[in-house]
Amino acid sequence: MGYLIMGTGALGTVFGGLLRRAGHHVDFLGRGAHFDALRHQGLNIDGIWGEVHLGPVPVPPAGARHWYDVVLLCVKSFDTQAACRQIKDLVQPHGLIVSIQNGLGNLETIAHECPAATPVGARVIFGARISRPGVATVTVYADKVLLGLPQPAAAPPRLPQVAGHLHQAGIPTAVVQDIIPHLWAKVLYNGALNPLGAILGVTYGELAANPHTRQLMEALIAEMYTVATAKGVHLLQATATDYCRHFFTNLVPPTAAHYPSMLQDLQHGRQTEIEALNGAICRYARELGLATPYNDAVCQLVRFLEGQGRETRTAG
Repeated sequence: MGYLIMGTGALGTVFGGLLRRAGHHVDFLGRGAHFDALRHQGLNIDGIWGEVHLGPVPVPPAGARHWYDVVLLCVKSFDTQAACRQIKDLVQPHGLIVSIQNGLGNLETIAHECPAATPVGARVIFGARISRPGVATVTVYADKVLLGLPQPAAAPPRLPQVAGHLHQAGIPTAVVQDIIPHLWAKVLYNGALNPLGAILGVTYGELAANPHTRQLMEALIAEMYTVATAKGVHLLQATATDYCRHFFTNLVPPTAAHYPSMLQDLQHGRQTEIEALNGAICRYARELGLATPYNDAVCQLVRFLEGQGRETRTAG
């Protein structure tokens, strides 16, 4: 089975590197200094899952068409459309495009841009970062990767095979019948923690320990539950109160020392994924005639900080 890693950030490097170490054919497409280092100097992984050192990564052969059984789409959510247009002729008909991404709306974009392929959602809640060009560091692990279709249906035969490959490669992975509740669960987690942590420059644990930010997160989650219910999404916990209990008791403590990736994006003057997280909640709410003042507020504040970063880069 041939794999293409589309997007060589930290997660793409880890997925592709561990699959390649396990003996699978894996090609890579990316950009920037890290991708250049992967191509010319080699791929390296370190952190809590141990060390992996591999040679320079291969790229798709010139003129390749319908070359890959599986594409792992590891780009930021705002690059989904452009990435799909780049790879749509590289994936085989009925091949799998697995969204290793944050936020909502990615699967719909994949289906629209690559109608011959099968979109697959992935719930990923382990963390990694690029510590220097050519090196991805696995920093945190909360639970296994979950793969599934965007509606309850029998999984295509290749999907359990992909899950098996990932699991054997060292990434705990399972297949679920319906991925949507799990993707929304990750949005609840990210949408409560990421923007506030980025705005305030603090860890997840600091947010949960302070009664003021704790109340803000509860309000953000309550609005997300209202929108999900109106859209007919069946979430894993029945009520926002149930989710908050689970969130503060089970989800935040293992990642209490973690700073949000959105903070790193703002510090480096990069675009964030706010539009696929809280921004998506706000868009859905407007379509449904609902109000989401807390989610609206954090979106506006993050957009302001994004603008400040752009102004700083321009001035520099």
